[in-house]
Amino acid sequence: MVMFKNFFMGIAAMAALTLVSCSSDDLNSLSDTPSKNEAISFDSYLGRSAVSVNGSRGSVQNMDALKKPTEGFGVFGNYISTDETTPTYGENLFKNQKVTYKTSAEASAWTYNPVKYWPTEGHINFLAYAPYVENQELKENSKLDFTVSTTIAEQKDLLWANAANQTKQSISSTNNKVKFQFAHALSRLGYTVKTKAADAGTTITLNKITLAGSADGTTKAFYTKGTIDLSKSSTSTTDLWAPSDTDTKQKFDWFSGTQSLATTYTNPDTEYLFVIPQDFSKTAENADALYVIVEYTIKYGDEKTVTNKVSSQLKLNFEQGKAYSINLTLGLTPIEFDADVTIWNDINQNDINAWN
Repeated sequence: MVMFKNFFMGIAAMAALTLVSCSSDDLNSLSDTPSKNEAISFDSYLGRSAVSVNGSRGSVQNMDALKKPTEGFGVFGNYISTDETTPTYGENLFKNQKVTYKTSAEASAWTYNPVKYWPTEGHINFLAYAPYVENQELKENSKLDFTVSTTIAEQKDLLWANAANQTKQSISSTNNKVKFQFAHALSRLGYTVKTKAADAGTTITLNKITLAGSADGTTKAFYTKGTIDLSKSSTSTTDLWAPSDTDTKQKFDWFSGTQSLATTYTNPDTEYLFVIPQDFSKTAENADALYVIVEYTIKYGDEKTVTNKVSSQLKLNFEQGKAYSINLTLGLTPIEFDADVTIWNDINQNDINAWN
């Protein structure tokens, strides 16, 4: 059993959070007498995104979104009363504790209920993820199951962080708060579509974009479920994800409608894909394959229309924390004509007489 001395409620500092930096302002405690044993409070920020591809940033789940009352992050905390050399994670003190950002006239802070206090001995190993999901449970003390929504507009970025061997003394350099530096756990996909210049009076309309495991669109490509290990470092490139079932996959009808391509069209925010990292660059037999399939309509000035379908294999390794922009250019090859005339075959009069 953990023995506690007298404690008082402390107010967590408000964190000013951005993608590339963070700062925090101290707020005075409500207590007139400082105490060495304060409430366990949290601070967090979103670390710099990993290098992106084609200039796109993986930043849809940002701190402004996380601070919404309906969002927040979840915390698991394992209390260890004795020293250890390797962190032991679990949920014996914090079990999927929801932490939300509260703003008031007096203070703004990350808060949770019921408040817990620092033990006088031992330490706590923390795991965190965002956004918060009710009834989330740990597997093997540090892992979470994750399912990629089949509805693109409902997909969300997934963040994770951890903080091992935390004590009241060890957090003095972080304004007496457990600081989580969140990182992006998924790969983000976006697209642009453009065409080569068409003659005046000809219009190009985008009808459909599909991502599938084959050129005909009948094979599925992306992992549907996976398990993330929250204890891994944000710089970890291996063992962060394990597909739950490599045989259960899905494809995405990424766009469906009628979009003019008079100018370059870029996907709206509601059409970003968030997928479990997956390597489509391998060439071995039975390796995962990914194709982009595009359907578009050409309408000519005389009202004639032709619908085309094209596909191309994408040999890419989608990595954790990176954002990819798939830039599609629809080629227009004009129908051109050439002509020649066969020369006359002269018939000699004597040849004609020979027929008689």
